[in-house]
Amino acid sequence: MKTQFLACWVCKKNFWRFLLSCIVFSLSMGLTNAHATGEAVIANMIGRATARLPDGPVHEGKTRQVGLFEGSSIGETARVQTGRDGQLCVVLSPGAILCVAPGTILRFDRLRQTSRGLPRSEEDLVRQIHITLEQGRILLHAGPPTAVLDMRVVTEHGVVEANGGTFSVAERPDGSWAVFNEAEEQNVIPDGGEPLLLRGNASAILGRGEDGEAFARLDDSLIDSALREYEVCEIFFTDLSQFFMDPLRFDRSGLAQWIGGADASIDFLGGSVATLDVSPSFRPVPVGSVRPQSPTPGEPGAGGRWGHRRIWDWYEQIGPMKGFTYIPRYAVNSVEMWMEDTFDTDIIDEELGWAQSSGYTSVRVPLQYAVWADDPDGFMDRFEAFVELAGGHGLRVVPVLFDDLSLGGDMPVVGPQPDPIPDVHNSRWLPSPGLEAVENRELWASLEEYVTSVIRAYRRSDDVLFWDLYDVAGAIGEWETSLPLMDQTFLWARAVDPSQPLAVSAWTRFGSAKSTRKLERSDLITFQSYDTPEQVEALLVLLRRHDRPIVCVGWLMRQRGNDFDSMLPLFANHRIGWFNRGLVNGRTQLWLQQPDLRQPDDPELWQHDVFYEDGEPYRREEIEMIKAFTFGSE
Repeated sequence: MKTQFLACWVCKKNFWRFLLSCIVFSLSMGLTNAHATGEAVIANMIGRATARLPDGPVHEGKTRQVGLFEGSSIGETARVQTGRDGQLCVVLSPGAILCVAPGTILRFDRLRQTSRGLPRSEEDLVRQIHITLEQGRILLHAGPPTAVLDMRVVTEHGVVEANGGTFSVAERPDGSWAVFNEAEEQNVIPDGGEPLLLRGNASAILGRGEDGEAFARLDDSLIDSALREYEVCEIFFTDLSQFFMDPLRFDRSGLAQWIGGADASIDFLGGSVATLDVSPSFRPVPVGSVRPQSPTPGEPGAGGRWGHRRIWDWYEQIGPMKGFTYIPRYAVNSVEMWMEDTFDTDIIDEELGWAQSSGYTSVRVPLQYAVWADDPDGFMDRFEAFVELAGGHGLRVVPVLFDDLSLGGDMPVVGPQPDPIPDVHNSRWLPSPGLEAVENRELWASLEEYVTSVIRAYRRSDDVLFWDLYDVAGAIGEWETSLPLMDQTFLWARAVDPSQPLAVSAWTRFGSAKSTRKLERSDLITFQSYDTPEQVEALLVLLRRHDRPIVCVGWLMRQRGNDFDSMLPLFANHRIGWFNRGLVNGRTQLWLQQPDLRQPDDPELWQHDVFYEDGEPYRREEIEMIKAFTFGSE
């Protein structure tokens, strides 16, 4: 009996072992074949955007809201919302770029890799990108179609499906949805209806009729719609296309470095992420604490964007800022100013003396990369001489490192500069570093050395007031051409950790993504405007939303009423620091009115500049106003 029982027990034991092994095998197979959840990584953003994420077991339905920032990442089930000024450029690890416009609400239903285990080639990888769009508008960009890419955008009236390409979906005022084909083809499928194929430069409406039936129909009237514009994303398509063209090799650290430099990382904020087989390109590591919205506010020595209290303390401590943007009378452009053969300390000393006697406290001066590249040590010696001369006259310096203004039509080259064109305003001005260097990233190592070496030499100097990193960024090439270099210049400068604030001024298209991006990365708000006083005052309302000190680094266009009589009272009332354009009339011919801005009733009126070349003021009453300027009471 005991023998029979023992045999039976052994049999049962083997059975349970067998059953357990089957369960383990099944689980292992199930886990191996589990869907690998991808990520949505914020590559670029302006304004405010948030995500609502699961917080605890899914069945409990608890969520938490987090602020998004560049370098942050979220997973499946996240619900994303952009504010009225928020715009996002998002890399989806299954292999696409997502652009999100202001006022948009969406949910990531699927960001998945459905291969078995880690794929060895792209053919092994089935990628799913499913998004529910509740309101607003988005654009998906995924390169040439492939059979293993499944993209879906779900709206309340139907679905847009594609295997790649580029398309946008936008909510219309009447509640219907506009669908725009930008490349390749897509299917627009109304609820319960037949698919509508979009090819070429086609657009369609997805909506419901009065009978409640969903429909999809072509509508060519939408082709030129403003709903198709996604400014914050366009410049990044070329750079990020390497990711979706080869998602297995463009890894998490690669994207992190692209966003934030060599030491950057991606912070995973939450969402439904598988624990075993995550995206083959991204390995999310949840972080214990979420960083503030990029750029990160920092205390002294932290290398981050200055916090509000720090920048306001700095601004109140320095007092009213009264300055001018300076080029000496002997120079036709910044190349001629800084070259060894033409750099003239006697003239600079004389002219800065005139500025001191007029009540100025600051001087904003354009540097020139081409001169530095030709002779770094000599350039630094000449810049040191300039800083010493300015300090000797009680003037603190605002160096301008890069400049997109290109009126001379040439690349900056060291050597004899041509004479100014007679009767033409600023006819020989050259950019720094110029379009070729702006676009060619192989040259950026030298640009980085230039930025870091100049800032490092004065990073703790009281002689430097703040760093103006990039003048009129966007004035060369296309509007967005210099955006990547501008972003990188901020990173290079932050890495040096100067004790002075950093800034890039807005100067046109003040509501655009690029202008907002400049100001959101700057420690203080700087702008340029040569419009009427009424227009400038209206602009200040927009700029005050940033809740930071404001400095006007470019003004004075007398023929438009933008003059000392009208602007200084405006700046005093609003407690705005300022730098007027020009000091002494010279080879730049800044006093001449530009043809398209000419005042026909008074063509001899000076546009810019304050002194004749012999030191006599253009208008003596202007000098008295500069001396008397102070901030009005709060």
